[in-house]
Amino acid sequence: MHAWAGGSLLVTDARGSCGSLPLSGYYFRETRHLSRLDLLINGERPWLCESVRVSPRELRFLYVYPEVAAYGGGGSGQSGDDVPRDAAGIPQRALIVQTDCALSPAGMHVRMHVANHSQERVAGTVAIEIDADFADIQEAQGRSREQAAKVAAAHDERALVFEYRHPQLPRSTAIVTPPAGAWDPSGRRLTWTLALDPGAARAFDLSIEPRSADPEPDAAACTAHVARWRDSFARVTCPSNRQFEAVLAANVDDLASLPLLHGPQDEWLALQAGMPLYPAFFGRDAVTVGWQAAMLDGGQALDAALTRLGRHQGQRDDDWRDEQPGRIPYQMRLGPLARLNLNPYEAYYADFASPLMFVIALANLFAWTGDSTALDRHWDTARRILDWARDRGDRDGDGYLEYVTRSSKGTKNQGWKDSGDAIVYDDGRVVEPPIATCELQGYWYAAQQLMALLCMATGATGDGRAYVAAADDLKARFNRDWWSERDQFYALAMDPAKRLIGAPSSNVGHCLAAGIIDRSRLHAVVGRLFAPDLFSGWGVRTLTSGHSYYDPLSYHRGSVWAVEQGDDPVRPSPVRLRRAGARSGRGALRSRPALSAVPHSGDHRRVLPRRAADAGCVSAGERAAALERVGLPVDRAVAPRHRPVGGPSSAHRRSDPAAVAARRRRARHAGRRRHRDAALLAVRRRLVARRRRPAARDASRDPAAAARVDRGRRGRSHRRGDRNIAGLNPL
Repeated sequence: MHAWAGGSLLVTDARGSCGSLPLSGYYFRETRHLSRLDLLINGERPWLCESVRVSPRELRFLYVYPEVAAYGGGGSGQSGDDVPRDAAGIPQRALIVQTDCALSPAGMHVRMHVANHSQERVAGTVAIEIDADFADIQEAQGRSREQAAKVAAAHDERALVFEYRHPQLPRSTAIVTPPAGAWDPSGRRLTWTLALDPGAARAFDLSIEPRSADPEPDAAACTAHVARWRDSFARVTCPSNRQFEAVLAANVDDLASLPLLHGPQDEWLALQAGMPLYPAFFGRDAVTVGWQAAMLDGGQALDAALTRLGRHQGQRDDDWRDEQPGRIPYQMRLGPLARLNLNPYEAYYADFASPLMFVIALANLFAWTGDSTALDRHWDTARRILDWARDRGDRDGDGYLEYVTRSSKGTKNQGWKDSGDAIVYDDGRVVEPPIATCELQGYWYAAQQLMALLCMATGATGDGRAYVAAADDLKARFNRDWWSERDQFYALAMDPAKRLIGAPSSNVGHCLAAGIIDRSRLHAVVGRLFAPDLFSGWGVRTLTSGHSYYDPLSYHRGSVWAVEQGDDPVRPSPVRLRRAGARSGRGALRSRPALSAVPHSGDHRRVLPRRAADAGCVSAGERAAALERVGLPVDRAVAPRHRPVGGPSSAHRRSDPAAVAARRRRARHAGRRRHRDAALLAVRRRLVARRRRPAARDASRDPAAAARVDRGRRGRSHRRGDRNIAGLNPL
């Protein structure tokens, strides 16, 4: 179980305790301020009845004490008039304890509510066992400490303070309690005396306050800022499928709980990467979620992420951090290991995806808001990123981006898949750097195309033409060099010898979404992505199940990533891959256990965004004119007209009995629609003819009326020629 708010994170085991699992504890800014938190009644753990995450910020646990003291003939109840009791004489299930853990950006509040539901007075003790170790969350996860110091405990009648006596890392935790409790001499246990009459109840409260020398924004101001942001969200309803609506609402609540709330106010809404393992700022995660969520918040979280990244853009060459001028951070950690420089992650730059996604995200922000001031703020950062990609990203001058890590504690792979064994040969051997991956070339292509559009929007048409020319050249070379005739698919990567690594993978889906794949191969690529060895039913696998190194439970060698299923169908693409996108979306939704009925394309969904009164937008005509100015074909980028593709290969569809039956059903339905439309048109013509007859009789007596009838006939005849009969509304 886990809950979070800003920099606060609580991780418990299933029964609500901290200390039994390596990762459990209360963390603030990735430092574990409580390593133990355990509830005891009369020195024993109460029996857990229920645990629930009330909201992203709150956990609730329900206990009884004591549990069944003696079994009789009444199931778990008593069999006669006697009342079973425990060794201390307390009637079984006499006490019901509800524990609520509520997190805030400044700390955590724990309330334990104890009620006596027996018919007699109950006396005993309620105790909390507590401790702190100030481990980094990465140390807790890895079960190994790289930094450690003495933890001193001091208490008075109102508070206990754990102080971490590390000379370079001043940290402390204050546990504030009402004065009725008594601390034991070690300061690790707080005990209250309990005496409850029948039907009586009592509450016990703890407030946990993390403290450090690092500056933190005001918690009340942060809470109010997030509340205003949450209130500005678009309202999405789906009347025909309330389950879908409920799942979406839960996801929106999770999204609204993820702001980092760190740094200057214009960075507060930058989103954290994920709970519970990554309560930190990761560049590409923040911008990807930011542009995906722009339909809800108008790009506010995205703007905050771009602002934070821009302020930490690389200014120098630093091998320890893999920093280079123009690069932006891959991750920025705030825990002890980063603060003590025991790893390079305080600001680590070894990633090629984050810089290019910055440019893509900036174009998305401008598309949603039309805000030229935001474009001005981030313009120089985007320009320097593309300069870095051209001058430093292509290490050997072959026209492709390839990466190699310089830091002794850095990440080996710097593409979309950043795990060490993500890029492998057919026999399972890992590929050594420098490595060029296919999706990075797609990101580079999309970033240059979108930067061209932004140049045109700001009047820099010369720069726009140069970016378009560079993107077109990259696309032509990519389709020539990366196509594997053996696999009839694009390669995953190129090794140091420029040999293709032909392992079919989800990376090619990123290329498809980026638009770098040639039109002539789109059908083959989509069919391959949805072949059984890649498409699992939940989504596209990160590696084909036919590979010798396939592992569905690995990080990047066969698992299905929800974020990829969300990216691929919705990013700009040269064709309308509606069927493929819908199939991928349905698979992703099926992976949510709460969703049993997946909405289909006929659902009537309403999205009601709230826009500022002065928010601008770019019309289709203006966009087309801008594209023409730089020589980009309008029909390709603005109004694609290709039939939807997707699913298995065409040969499989022709031979599959289910597919054949489905085609026959569609043909029958299409025939019925044609007959229906023809009948409706005949009826419409008869009705029109009847209306004309009285007018024609009047026209024989009135020359002016005759002229009006003649003009009306000519107009109706002209319009009828453009009518789409299949689009007639029978109602």
